[in-house]
Amino acid sequence: MDDPEVLYRTRTLVARAQEHDEQALAELFDLHRETLRRAIRRRLGDAWRRELLDSEDAVQDGILAALRDLDRFEYGGQGSFLAWLLRVAERRVLERLRAARAQKRDPARARPLATARELQSPDATPSEFATARETEARLARCLELLPEREREVIFLRRYLELSHEDIRFELGLPSNGAARALLSRAQAKLAVLLDAETAR
Repeated sequence: MDDPEVLYRTRTLVARAQEHDEQALAELFDLHRETLRRAIRRRLGDAWRRELLDSEDAVQDGILAALRDLDRFEYGGQGSFLAWLLRVAERRVLERLRAARAQKRDPARARPLATARELQSPDATPSEFATARETEARLARCLELLPEREREVIFLRRYLELSHEDIRFELGLPSNGAARALLSRAQAKLAVLLDAETAR
């Protein structure tokens, strides 16, 4: 996604959808389905798709469920709709995965986030997989410690792969430079948190 007009259209559609406009919901789904599908795949990794035979259906259901929760979302000039939508949709997919695991009597917990290396290296050794999972679990914990705005800018860049211009528009920032500065501050804080987490 690299067109601010898409994000402007999103705001218009969100406003309509919050007034229970079903056509607006359908348009939001079509507009962001592929971006969110890719982001959820990056966040959850490959293993979950092997466990859910209908993984594509699970993703689509998660996105639709998130869209139907739009009453809980407020732009307020600060919030990011796409980051919020990703979090809600991902949570729905994880709920479905946990239910599938419970049916199989599998006590394993939901899998942590997947690293890019893990996604690109299907032949990684078990120790490499374990290291990658632990690294991403630490990242997930540290992300939750960031202020919401800084957490969202990292979500937008890392998982939704938005440009600085898109981030500027999505977060209502005054310039691309402001988007870069916010991202830089957020990444610096995240690095400090990760160092502290690793030192424990």
